[in-house]
Amino acid sequence: MADSVKNQVRQRNLLSVLGLFVIAALFIGVIVMSNQLFRSARLDLTQDKLFTLSEGTKQVLSEIDEPISLRFYYSARIAEDLPDIGVYAQRVRDMMEEYASLADGKIRLEIFDPEPFTDQEDHAVAVGLQGVPIDQGGDLVYFGLSGTNSTDFQQVIPFFDQQRERFLEYDLTRLVYNLANPKKPVIALMSGLPVSGSQYSKQAPGAPDDSWTIWRQLKDLFGIEEILQVATTVPKETDLLLLLHPDKIDERSRYAVDQFVMKGGKVVVLLDPHSEVQASDPQRRRGPSPTIVAGSALPDLLKSWGVEMPAGDVIGDAQLARRVQAPTQGPVASRVAAVDYPLWLALGPDQLNREDLVTSQLSLLHFASPGHLVPLEGATTTLTPLIQTSDQGGKAKLNLAQQGAPKILEQTNLFTADGQYTLAARITGPVKTAFPDGPPKSPIIGELEKAIAEAKPGEDVADKQKELDKALKEWEDAKAAHIAEAQSPLNAIVIADVDFLADGLWVRVQDFFGQKVAAPYAHNGNLLINSVDNLMGSEALISLRSRGVFQRPFSYIQTIQRKAETAFRQKEQELLLELGQAEESLKKLQTQASGEGALVLSQEQKGEIAQFRDKALSLRRELRDVQFQLRRDVEQVTDLVKVINIGAVPALVAVFALILAFARRSMRRRAAHA
Repeated sequence: MADSVKNQVRQRNLLSVLGLFVIAALFIGVIVMSNQLFRSARLDLTQDKLFTLSEGTKQVLSEIDEPISLRFYYSARIAEDLPDIGVYAQRVRDMMEEYASLADGKIRLEIFDPEPFTDQEDHAVAVGLQGVPIDQGGDLVYFGLSGTNSTDFQQVIPFFDQQRERFLEYDLTRLVYNLANPKKPVIALMSGLPVSGSQYSKQAPGAPDDSWTIWRQLKDLFGIEEILQVATTVPKETDLLLLLHPDKIDERSRYAVDQFVMKGGKVVVLLDPHSEVQASDPQRRRGPSPTIVAGSALPDLLKSWGVEMPAGDVIGDAQLARRVQAPTQGPVASRVAAVDYPLWLALGPDQLNREDLVTSQLSLLHFASPGHLVPLEGATTTLTPLIQTSDQGGKAKLNLAQQGAPKILEQTNLFTADGQYTLAARITGPVKTAFPDGPPKSPIIGELEKAIAEAKPGEDVADKQKELDKALKEWEDAKAAHIAEAQSPLNAIVIADVDFLADGLWVRVQDFFGQKVAAPYAHNGNLLINSVDNLMGSEALISLRSRGVFQRPFSYIQTIQRKAETAFRQKEQELLLELGQAEESLKKLQTQASGEGALVLSQEQKGEIAQFRDKALSLRRELRDVQFQLRRDVEQVTDLVKVINIGAVPALVAVFALILAFARRSMRRRAAHA
């Protein structure tokens, strides 16, 4: 009997051991099989869907026509010495692997660890990556991306800046899009300002180049074709239309712009109720009139887009005003005073849309006498502000800004703040033509019709009639090709200022051995470059917006900490003030006693000194209590979060194990009773 029991025990133990081996084998097998079967399966439980690619990115990846190679250079030392960047690097790598997975073999991803003094480090430097030193030894670490297409066209992200984590998907998708579409984009530029240089500098041999810095930057990045303000068509190869202060644009040119937009064309519009750059042109100052009108507006086009720029309004801001030197007239002689001029604005991060790719990374813009944009009631479009004034914005006097010498002091004294104004905006949505009756008639038709009607008897008008018939035929053809409703939603950026592009407001240009070297001190140029670059992409690329960040702080804890610190600082100041007063009184008593030459203090003086010492000790003790309370409140919440994060999963496993054990025991009891 005893041997039988022992054998049963041995069999049970053996079965238990074998069962453990079987469970381990099944566990490993399930993991291996799931890795193979569910490799493409994704479950994103993050609030901002950090690991879910947008539809725009998927569209860009599906439209790749040629193989693309992505080389990710990441120094493993980053994870050891810079853990925050190491976590971000893992997210970058995961996202790029997702790109390669969805590209159906069109993207080849290679990952390198460029250690110091290796061929991989040489390759990283050769492709333009930026090495960053992280210790005193001088060794550089790399965290960047290089991409090439089949024609060796290259795009590079020199170093993944953690501050652009919200725009990681856009940066990667933009790089892939540029590699898949390597042709240099073309801008059609219509301008009322000499951004490309004066006629003299263009025509006179050896004349100095007086083009604007922004013009040279645009030429480096894009192909530019200048068109006149009387152009009746937009060139066919145009990827984007840039209207820069079109102050003399005629009706037929506005119709050309309208039809370009109706065909789905992208447009960046810069208007200004009063251009100080244009008003300061010496040629415009000639003449008897002291008032200089230098404004641009496209009321009919803007109205069809659901937005208005009130032509008579110039906007200032009392809070953002820049300090300038203004001449004053005194009783004896004129002098110069420093005043905060509300029409010259220094716009900081608080005035910029941090969620839009165009303005997210800008920190300082200088505007001069800008206008403002207002959405129209019943508009089918959406106006998204990019740049706004503070709540100290207001309307200034246009007539004072238009004076030959702007009356700065008078303008400043009369300025009144009344709220926030939008200075630049993104306009999106379905739109209809601004010309519901079709294309305007050419002036030539009217001239020919008048000439024929007024012809003398016997005068040969056959040639004029042929010209008229040809012009009428062209007009009829244009009417037949007229588009009344946009073929795709409008994508436009409108900025109510043009002076911000003038060199004097954002860049210092120096001559260095015959070459112009620009040193920007504001981000004005970046604003236009970003606007053009953003709209140059496909609809899928434009649709991308900022995403959440991977490393999210404990916002609840931070809120408690900020409140506690605020209360602590207030209480601390009160206690320190009382403590200072007590110590000052104590010092006076001790000084008086020593001044009298008394070696022995009176009982009254001893009592007062002891009283102030006790008070000082009490105040210091209270300060320590306040500091202790601050730490205790924060630590309590922090400990609670740690317990939940660390203990939740083991607790759930334990509860599940207990339930399973209870269920198995119940089953055994039922089997035993049966």
